[in-house]
Amino acid sequence: MEHVKQPVNQIASESAERVSGSVEETQALGERLGRWLRAGDVVALRGELGAGKTTLVQGIARGLGRAPGSIKSPTFVLMREYPGDIPLIHVDGYRLSGAPAAAWLDLELLLDPRKITLIEWADRFDELLPERRLIVELNHVSANRRRLRVSTAGEWPVTRVVELRKTLSQAVHHPPSAVDDQES
Repeated sequence: MEHVKQPVNQIASESAERVSGSVEETQALGERLGRWLRAGDVVALRGELGAGKTTLVQGIARGLGRAPGSIKSPTFVLMREYPGDIPLIHVDGYRLSGAPAAAWLDLELLLDPRKITLIEWADRFDELLPERRLIVELNHVSANRRRLRVSTAGEWPVTRVVELRKTLSQAVHHPPSAVDDQES
């Protein structure tokens, strides 16, 4: 049976769910996503307070070679930039009341194709974001567990989607911690 290769420029999409039982599991998934991300990628993070958005961002930062402890929620400053081979932009839209309030942000800076942009509370100004983005929805399942739904939006090359599928299938299971303080 002959293997047929798909063209690199063919478009594909992906959606997957994972359940995290601890801060460590959420960060481990973030770390895997961080290794997958490339310059120009935008990650829209959605979820209620305390769902683990900042925890996931800390894991993504570790996957990009940065110390997770250096990543702080930008709730009161709205945006932080972390230098590196590929600069990391971390935006928190919690205090923004929608697209008009977010419009004053320097979107050219935030969505620079040489950077990776992570946006917490992205649903507050979705219409300002590029069509092609990764969406991560985090929801409480219980006090210690979170459901993470990762999906692509817009047009993605098949090769990137195949890589994402592999990234998400590499489940790292840690025993659930007794106390789970996943925040933001």
